[in-house]
Amino acid sequence: MVINSIFKNAVKGGIILSAILLASCSSESSDNGDGSDSIPVIDSVPKHRAENAFYSIPSPIQLGQMLQRAGATYDKKVLNPSDNAAKYANMDSKALNLGVFGADLSYSAVFNQPQEVMSYLTSSKKLAEELGITTSFSASVMERMEKNTGNRDSLLYIISELFLSSNEALKENDQSHISVLVLAGGFIEGMYVGTQVAKTVKDNKAIYARIGEFRGSLNNLIMLVSTVNNSDVSEVLTDLRSIKAVYDESAVTEEKAVTSVDTTKKVMTIGGKSNYKLSNEQIEKITSLVAGIRAKIIKP
Repeated sequence: MVINSIFKNAVKGGIILSAILLASCSSESSDNGDGSDSIPVIDSVPKHRAENAFYSIPSPIQLGQMLQRAGATYDKKVLNPSDNAAKYANMDSKALNLGVFGADLSYSAVFNQPQEVMSYLTSSKKLAEELGITTSFSASVMERMEKNTGNRDSLLYIISELFLSSNEALKENDQSHISVLVLAGGFIEGMYVGTQVAKTVKDNKAIYARIGEFRGSLNNLIMLVSTVNNSDVSEVLTDLRSIKAVYDESAVTEEKAVTSVDTTKKVMTIGGKSNYKLSNEQIEKITSLVAGIRAKIIKP
């Protein structure tokens, strides 16, 4: 199955920072929503394309670190209140908001907010267990988190480890529909936090440049979401494509590839990348669209 191979290769590559999280590296596939029959996965995407798409999904930890470098301060108001976890009734909203809380947890950890970290950890634990992930959030893991709340690097490592374990549990239970919703929820929350925090930073060029680079990740996320045939996932797919439509209005410039050879190490490096530049109007459109989609996701 394409999704299972993605999980396996992602683990081998050591790429996952937040595993199931969003915005975090994460995954996708099919699940059984509100007690309905399991949803088939359409294995129409070539394996190598799915793996490359998976690798390119940005981590919320990376986004949080970028916001911090840009001079942003922690803003609790842009996050989904952790006590909303008790208000989500159906499996799809639980999955989407597990992704949201995962992003908020990572953001809080990057900005050294121990009280909020524990609140979002508790909310994530609640949703994960209700989704059938019962082993990852053990008493020993929670204790480790509490003991390391003052050590950011250790905390981020434990968060990554925690959600990697949850990721594996979903894979083993073949809950791929849940996985793709978690991924989408995290990605949207990452974009929401980024676009909202950017408004508060005087020199926000680097933030908007990073948001411009999300274009490629969004295209890959859309490809992954489209592998799941489910009406609720279809709504998420429509929302993601509405953001893509704005990105597609912007130009993409390609830097010329430059090749260098290190004869000592016998390594050849090929450089070159795509540059995505958004106009102020496009930034405003994306900010508005993401805010509307995110409002639907977090609404109890």
